[in-house]
Amino acid sequence: MPTPPKSKTFAALLVAAALLAIPASASATLTFVRNPLSPVVYVANDNGSDPRTVGSGSNPHVSPDGNSVAYLREGPGHAQELVIANVAGGKARTLLKGFRNAFYLAFSPDSTQIAALRGPELGQRKLVLIDVASGAQTVIASGFFNGFSFSPEGDELAYGRAASESYPQKSDVYRYAIAAGKATRLTKDHRSQDPLWGPTGKIVFVKQIGANQRQYGPKNELFLMNPQGKAVKRLTNTVVDPLLVGLFPTAWSEDGKRLLAEFEGQDTSYAVAVNALTGAQKPVAESGEGGFVGTALSADGATVLGFTGGFEPGPSHKVATVPFNGGKKKVLAKNAFEPDWSL
Repeated sequence: MPTPPKSKTFAALLVAAALLAIPASASATLTFVRNPLSPVVYVANDNGSDPRTVGSGSNPHVSPDGNSVAYLREGPGHAQELVIANVAGGKARTLLKGFRNAFYLAFSPDSTQIAALRGPELGQRKLVLIDVASGAQTVIASGFFNGFSFSPEGDELAYGRAASESYPQKSDVYRYAIAAGKATRLTKDHRSQDPLWGPTGKIVFVKQIGANQRQYGPKNELFLMNPQGKAVKRLTNTVVDPLLVGLFPTAWSEDGKRLLAEFEGQDTSYAVAVNALTGAQKPVAESGEGGFVGTALSADGATVLGFTGGFEPGPSHKVATVPFNGGKKKVLAKNAFEPDWSL
């Protein structure tokens, strides 16, 4: 930070000094997993420096303020638990027992709440809202879920829900007002799922298309709608081979112009950059079975976080970043996968 000119007031100098005193780790935290056979969660600075062990577990998620990491841990009898640990150190504490589908987890924008799924190994799950400080839980809905996300203000939640496990899943998107405890159904076509609330009054979601024409099931295309479920617009037109599924939304840029998605299917998962205004799309880096898996997008939309080597983790995998528009990868951690950050 440059030195303020002498004409600035003494108060301004104090502010500048305070800003300089803020540690780098307070603004951005990276997390990832090592050792797929006995996974261990790590945290580090956002550039991969100073890696520290958090504990045994997988599927870590960093809170937006960068102070906490929530992850899946096996408890007694291999029971699945959602635990949370302070990035600065200390013992992890259990927030949720019977934690399911660990890749589906969302922090509220202010880091005070977590949305997650709980339930038995088979059958219906409950979508619960957890107060991080107290551990108190509120059940939002029951059923079979396929994605959820908070509104930018953190006062609402969008989620995809089906009443049964039948395939193709007969799913619709709902909007839940947290203070009122009220859910509103936004779609009624029974083929809408995986909503991701955007920063510009838009929700991107998946529509399953071609269930009756395709040999092995429908393909995914991304659509947009407003928070009232109106102004529905198709965003992408994607070529999807019969054994593949298509796009799932992963993350928005804060200006709503860039969207990170993941192209998935049999033995396949790789990151795709989507222009949220035109629907134009292209792989961020390598595609196919050994493609670059995207897990997060920087707030400015410039940088994609992910890992190399395909979706099945191994010792050769590397956590890396790639420019959203394509370019050279920067390796942040070797023998690492499942990254997330607060950048």
